[in-house]
Amino acid sequence: MDVGQLNEACRALSRVVEENSEKVGAESVDEDVLDRLVDGVTRASGNEDIDEDPNRGRQLFKSVNDLFERTILPRVSSYRIFRAYGRLLTWQEKWTEAIKAYLNAYRNGSAGMMEKSETDLDKWKGAVHEVEEIVELFRDFGPRVEGSNWRFQARSILRTFIGRSKNFEDEAEYSRLRDLQDELRTEDE
Repeated sequence: MDVGQLNEACRALSRVVEENSEKVGAESVDEDVLDRLVDGVTRASGNEDIDEDPNRGRQLFKSVNDLFERTILPRVSSYRIFRAYGRLLTWQEKWTEAIKAYLNAYRNGSAGMMEKSETDLDKWKGAVHEVEEIVELFRDFGPRVEGSNWRFQARSILRTFIGRSKNFEDEAEYSRLRDLQDELRTEDE
């Protein structure tokens, strides 16, 4: 990674996951490396693709996409893995698949796994941020997917999370969630 050989780093990460995923699960994926590989694809300009550098842009895309679809996703999952995959799908403008990846990230994150009995305020505040992000994602991507019922999905996520958050009704973030819920409701009318 440090010398810019992203294609080789992609191949190496693939081997590490293949060898270790059964033993250590999602820990077999170096998520920082995975993020940098996705960055290598998504941050390239059109001119960089012309020089056929296998370590940037479209030339790197095939390797990174295969890493996700053939190696990582069939074996392991985590919040950051799905978010990285969502960014790759967003770059491709595959809105339906990107929404699914981000929803999988949400389900694997603290908000998606939070129980009604949660009492850790900092953990809850982090989960609130995740909820706000997924709702914003629905607002951005939902209209791009024909036949999408994105408002219903966003309201459903909010309703479920608010229902699990009764312990935190006095917090400012709880009021923000209620306001967001009201905004979505009035957008439908």
